[in-house]
Amino acid sequence: MSAPVTYDRNQFADTLRRLMHENREKQIDIARLLDVSKSTVSAYCSGSQMPRMDKMEQLARHFGVSLGLLLGASAQAPLPVHEEEKKEEELPVAPLYRALNERGQNELLRYGRYLVQQPEYKADRSSEKIVYIKHFLVPAAAGYASPIEGEDYENIPLDPGAPVGADFCITVRGDSMEPFIPDGSLVYVRRGAALQEFDVGIFFVDGDVFCKQWCVDYGGTLHLLSANPARQDANISIPRDSGRSCICFGKVLLDHRLPQPSYY
Repeated sequence: MSAPVTYDRNQFADTLRRLMHENREKQIDIARLLDVSKSTVSAYCSGSQMPRMDKMEQLARHFGVSLGLLLGASAQAPLPVHEEEKKEEELPVAPLYRALNERGQNELLRYGRYLVQQPEYKADRSSEKIVYIKHFLVPAAAGYASPIEGEDYENIPLDPGAPVGADFCITVRGDSMEPFIPDGSLVYVRRGAALQEFDVGIFFVDGDVFCKQWCVDYGGTLHLLSANPARQDANISIPRDSGRSCICFGKVLLDHRLPQPSYY
């Protein structure tokens, strides 16, 4: 049996920074290429966020490299089948790029960027209906994020596989919700949705926003729980008479309901 393909987000970030340096491109250039914000490209370059696959393929075409090289697929693992089947003829610009010296490569890229700005050379995508969703850009550690209305966000195309009814999405950092919501996951949220006990929600407490399971005990204390038993230290308890407030921004839409934490 073949070894599974594994990807290293830090290796991807290193490769992206190297390719940008070799091609004398800045983060704003990549942001314009991918139609994302500069802060998103900064997250790519730091390894804190990975682009969607369509953005990956766009980067690979832009730099004239294989998707496997860009992703940093392990040397022992085979590339995905669709990559093995790709022929160099599908990327005719690649051999032209490699045949040029550094000055020629920079000139080719400069002219290519000029062409994509000209209406007569742009691909006709008028028949494609693109639906966008707000992606809040302020991730934080320990399993919380900041989807606060008015803060920094970008409108991104809604993934066709996204849950129906989502109002916004956020990137969750930390391991408190693993293995169900891994570090760096993009989660979709519906505002105002009714939460059943132990559903996952986005909660605002004491100036921070947390992604947690919730329940209320017989004494009226609200508990925001980590799904990861090893991160019980990140749990939050708010007694009914504590005077502290908790606001729910919405329900995290998952493909299955999470079980009650094993330790609770």
